[in-house]
Amino acid sequence: MTPERMAWLVTRWVRFYTRDLPAPIAERRVDEIAADLHDHIAHERDRGTGERRIALALASRMVRGLAADATWRGRHAGAAAGRTAPPEVAMRNKVAYRLAVGATIMAMLFLVWLMGAVGVIGVEGDRADLMYFGVIALGFVGAAIARFRPRGMVFVLLAMAAGQALVAVAALLAGKHRSPVTSVYELLGLNGMFIVLFAGAAWLFHRATPDRPRREATKPGS
Repeated sequence: MTPERMAWLVTRWVRFYTRDLPAPIAERRVDEIAADLHDHIAHERDRGTGERRIALALASRMVRGLAADATWRGRHAGAAAGRTAPPEVAMRNKVAYRLAVGATIMAMLFLVWLMGAVGVIGVEGDRADLMYFGVIALGFVGAAIARFRPRGMVFVLLAMAAGQALVAVAALLAGKHRSPVTSVYELLGLNGMFIVLFAGAAWLFHRATPDRPRREATKPGS
């Protein structure tokens, strides 16, 4: 994939998560990101960086910027629940949401790094590791559909945890645990770790759901 193609995809992502915001705000965001991408590509080409490496760097920036995108959108779009909830409840939700986004991003980056550094299934470069890109893609698509809202992100992260489990099962059925560098315990342990991370992020998003504290506050005897 060329850097320009990757830059186009990043720009489309920006247009997607800004599409229901006021037009001046959305267009300003798109223009800022597009200009930054153009400068990044030009700078790396001047340094002699390869085309594929530039494209991968842009993809990495998009993944690492998900938390900032969510924060930016929340700041400009506002949340009706946050405006009506008591200040202490709104602050609690805000902290839980930031922790949830951070945990999700860190888990995804760690998974990508592990795939590239040593390999999760078998040795480094094993094509079976490509199945994990399905889990990551599920996160991107799910976040876009949920529009980063906590309630929807709960289901996205639970789906990612389930996807991670399915990859582990597929690897075992394919006999990858018989590899000299992989065992059943390693496969289950590594995948189990990511399942816990994604499930934990889902719990944090649940804690950030605005309706939950209000329901608790209206329980009899509260």
